[in-house]
Amino acid sequence: MKPSALTGVYRTSIPIVKPSRLTSKEKGGIGKNLSEGWAVNYAIGCTHACTFCYVDSIHRRYRSKALGFEDISWGSYIYLPENIDEAIEKTRWSKWNGREVMLSSTHDPYLPILAKHTRHILELALPEGVRFCIQTRSPLVIRDFPLIEEFRDQARVQVSISTMDRGFARAIEPRVAPPEARLRILSVAKSHGITAGIIIAPVFPPIRLRPDPRADVAKLLERLAEIGPDHIYGEALHFRGSNLVLTKDSIGETISASTLKDFDQEFGKVFKELLVENGLKGEWWPEHRRKAQS
Repeated sequence: MKPSALTGVYRTSIPIVKPSRLTSKEKGGIGKNLSEGWAVNYAIGCTHACTFCYVDSIHRRYRSKALGFEDISWGSYIYLPENIDEAIEKTRWSKWNGREVMLSSTHDPYLPILAKHTRHILELALPEGVRFCIQTRSPLVIRDFPLIEEFRDQARVQVSISTMDRGFARAIEPRVAPPEARLRILSVAKSHGITAGIIIAPVFPPIRLRPDPRADVAKLLERLAEIGPDHIYGEALHFRGSNLVLTKDSIGETISASTLKDFDQEFGKVFKELLVENGLKGEWWPEHRRKAQS
């Protein structure tokens, strides 16, 4: 049985939309095409428990003492704003008319405990002309496809898949829907006429649990060639906060920062080759964020 998560509350500021650097360099960001410089995050913590995630370190740096989760492991705590409805309703969404906002960058917006608040945001913001990049690993997003379809020109749905190996996936993202369920999100989105894409990330270097990253990614791209996503991004595992420590515990071996650097450079070329082999176009996001389109 999955352990229960520690839940709590905090107070968030208004507006709920905040600046984000997860955008193109042209828009002042780090080179990831995930927004136009804005994000909506409305939880502290995430119950997916992905070991490669760096967000835990951010929360611990600024919030753990005040909220009391110093000794709680990543994936086992989540805090919601006590004023979440007020924050959503008092945000002047028209201010972001025509701008793309990421939903969300520090947690999955379709965790079961958050899905109704995500729906609330979409119901208020989409009619005001806000555009969204909805980033999720959860099939719960499918419930909102009828609404998103009404505003299909304003939203894109994007999933993340690291591996097609179910055993490996259970080790590194233990409370996430299996890869096949996330591929179904893309298929259903396309059937609704919704723009749908994927981030293949993080791609791990060769490890005992999954020794052949090329074969793993090739299998995923073969499936994507059947679905026809509108955009494909790829990214290697990078050193962030305490993620390599968490990853060591989950896979039973250490991955060094130098290994990641070399793999990042090498696999970017492999990724481009695999895209061409499958008749797909996409982009690899290297650590140094050099543009690498295919």
